[in-house]
Amino acid sequence: MMIVVETVVLYPLRSIVQPLSPGMIYIIGVLVVSVVWGTRLGIATSVASTLAFAIFHVAPSGKLAVSDVRELFEVAVFLVVAVATSVAANVFRRRIVQAEESDLTADMARLLLHADDPAQVLPAVAQRIADALEVPNVAIDHAAASDVDRQWAFPLRAGATSLGTLLVPSGAPEPTVQRLRERVVPSLTSLLEAGYERAAMMDSLGRLATEQAALRRVATLMARGGPPPEVFDAITTELHGLLADGTLQGQYSTSLLRYEPDNMVTVLSTSLSGPTPEQLHWSAEGENLLALVRDTGRPARMDSLEGATGPAAALAHQLGIRSAVVVPITIEGQLWGAATLASDQPGPLPPDTEARFANFVDLAATAVANADSRAELAASRARLVAATDKARQRIERELHDNALQQLIGIGLQLGLAQASLSPELDRTKAELSNAVYGLNNVVDNMREISRGIHPTLLADGGLHPAIKSLARKSPVPVELDIHAEQRMPPVIEVAAYHVVSEALTNTAEYAHASVVQVEAAMRDGTLRLSIHDDGVGGADPDRGSGLTALRDRVEALGGHLTITSPTGSGTLLQADIPIELPEPHPDADRPSQRHRP
Repeated sequence: MMIVVETVVLYPLRSIVQPLSPGMIYIIGVLVVSVVWGTRLGIATSVASTLAFAIFHVAPSGKLAVSDVRELFEVAVFLVVAVATSVAANVFRRRIVQAEESDLTADMARLLLHADDPAQVLPAVAQRIADALEVPNVAIDHAAASDVDRQWAFPLRAGATSLGTLLVPSGAPEPTVQRLRERVVPSLTSLLEAGYERAAMMDSLGRLATEQAALRRVATLMARGGPPPEVFDAITTELHGLLADGTLQGQYSTSLLRYEPDNMVTVLSTSLSGPTPEQLHWSAEGENLLALVRDTGRPARMDSLEGATGPAAALAHQLGIRSAVVVPITIEGQLWGAATLASDQPGPLPPDTEARFANFVDLAATAVANADSRAELAASRARLVAATDKARQRIERELHDNALQQLIGIGLQLGLAQASLSPELDRTKAELSNAVYGLNNVVDNMREISRGIHPTLLADGGLHPAIKSLARKSPVPVELDIHAEQRMPPVIEVAAYHVVSEALTNTAEYAHASVVQVEAAMRDGTLRLSIHDDGVGGADPDRGSGLTALRDRVEALGGHLTITSPTGSGTLLQADIPIELPEPHPDADRPSQRHRP
């Protein structure tokens, strides 16, 4: 039709245009056909245009008889140019299509590969496809389409996995359908698969980062020396928070339990609100998860607790628990306790629950082991301090009951000998008198030494009179504020006595102070001492063996000692000593042999 129109228009003008000028019109027609409909129709148009050009513009009188070589050459050149134009136009057309495909693919990639959830951007992807192909009502369904009578349905599959279905109106042109099938659907399938994989990977990385942050918080608490109950609460809190990521439906709880030697189970920490005492301590007998973990030492799960028996199962039914996972806590190869996840929903809990619990279970075991080690070390140090004090007390008694008594007896004998001498032995009497005087000085010095080793007043009267005695002997005036009348364990009283004694001695020797304030009080099960002078300050506890020994003694009893001594502002020594001696924490006890997995 285009060739006919071109011929009808150009034929009347053949006498006034150049011979090749009409050919340009035909070439434009070939160009248009090739760009719009492709190579095949373009070449056919080239051949038809060549015939029309030869008949109506080259051959005389419109006859298809070309005898002149020049005319034949014109026709040949026209044919070559027409075909070349068709091929070039088709190449141009393909490049345009490729560019459009690249733009469409890039837009789909931008939408699908930058979304946290690719399913949320599928409508936008469908709209972009509709705009690129100029086809309305394109949609992407998550599942296979059920009603496809009025639509083209292109399944989007990655292997055996269905990613959805691309739906296009059935009235779409065949070239568009072919383009969808050959180019758009493969690209969309690959991008959907990559988008879902990226979303899964980002979700996994996010969960991993969240878990690592939770583990770091618990580990930091442990590094600061947090007691086991505080660590256990932190673990259950962190586990409960980690599982609030949408993977669990309904209500759920996390707990840490300890197996007792009498086949009982004690809840050490739980996310349940307001548990009763009966819900914190029960028997592990029967057929249930706790008994299974106790017997095997391995993680266990039940997707339904309908068939479980025993007190643990009864409690689970009472609390509405319908499925659970239990992960054992082992210390040095021995079963110690367990971490649990309980849900009020039937069916399997997430398959990675045991793996997610593993690191926290290890931290719980480490916390117990560390607490046990610290408690044993503190108890050992306290026993050493107590043993040292007993040894000092024994030495003091030996000095007082034996050596001092013997010296006093010798002094009395010398006094009797001196009195029995005749008056003419004045020189001998004088020598004996000097000997008795020197012996009395030795007795006084040994008595002071024995009191320093273990003051008798402290043992007999307690801390208050002993500190008063130190204050009376101090060359620097002492202001006392003592509120510690009740007796304490001897090792505590001795430690407090030596803290005050060493502080007053240092004040007298180095501080150049005019007054010292000594305070002692019992608060919250702790003896708190404060010795403050108004001297020159500048005391360095790291440069004095006496203060270092005091700090070691106080810390061995589970307390702490601090010294603040700015130059020119006096010295403040504070000591907090727990009244109860350090003992291994009950939550750090080792399990019995009967609980070996």
